[in-house]
Amino acid sequence: MGKRVNKRELAEIFGISERSFTAYQKDASFPIARAGGRGQANEYDTQDVHEWLMERAVSGARHESARERLERIKGDREELALAKDLEELVPAVLVGARLESVALSIRTELLTGNPKLKTEIDTLYDIDLDIELLNEHSRSVLRQLAALGREPGPGDGPGHGEVPATGEDQLN
Repeated sequence: MGKRVNKRELAEIFGISERSFTAYQKDASFPIARAGGRGQANEYDTQDVHEWLMERAVSGARHESARERLERIKGDREELALAKDLEELVPAVLVGARLESVALSIRTELLTGNPKLKTEIDTLYDIDLDIELLNEHSRSVLRQLAALGREPGPGDGPGHGEVPATGEDQLN
């Protein structure tokens, strides 16, 4: 058993408005420890209310009135507008263009950087590395990147549906 309090105290304890608790009381399952008569305040057991709020959150039983839903939507829109004004949000079209640019840069470097890497490895370790090892590694990385975010289709398994490397002529 928790502490018995009135609605104002309940609102302070849980950080929820008195108006919300008034709306919650319309739900027959909301716990009222002692119903006040006319002109008398109801009493609430904090433990019972806490359990009710937790059950409500866990079960996802959000019973919004049309007015509450409208207020929530308006609030969400205002938050999004503020975030956009503060440049905390970026339009998806700009993000997509930037990601394409980054992906192209990565692909280009993977496809054209192997001769330079071969030269550096050959010089550092005094060997003659077969560039095809580097090229195959680059193609493998590109196939893995191309498959990211793609939904597996029927019959897909290990090695199935690999994306052929493009620009292989750039690798040699």
